[in-house]
Amino acid sequence: MLKDKWFYLSRLKRAKNRLNVFKALDKPMMPSEIMVKVFGKSSHTNFTFVSRALAELQKEGLVELKNPQEKTGRIYELTVLGRKIQKEVKGL
Repeated sequence: MLKDKWFYLSRLKRAKNRLNVFKALDKPMMPSEIMVKVFGKSSHTNFTFVSRALAELQKEGLVELKNPQEKTGRIYELTVLGRKIQKEVKGL
């Protein structure tokens, strides 16, 4: 069953890091690039926040891992659904 946009908007608004990571993903990016874009600096703690948010977004079908065979240098991109929902969250 496909969830409606309100389900996704609610999930994103409940978690600031998840929302910020989602909004930052405007092109195919590695977690380290997202981390710098969201937090402005690199740190192990921030990397953990980004990795957790990406895993949650991937589970919801909003983000896709483009190169799952790689252990480092993983590339994430919004799915078609993710792009639709991202248009809705621009003002959040």
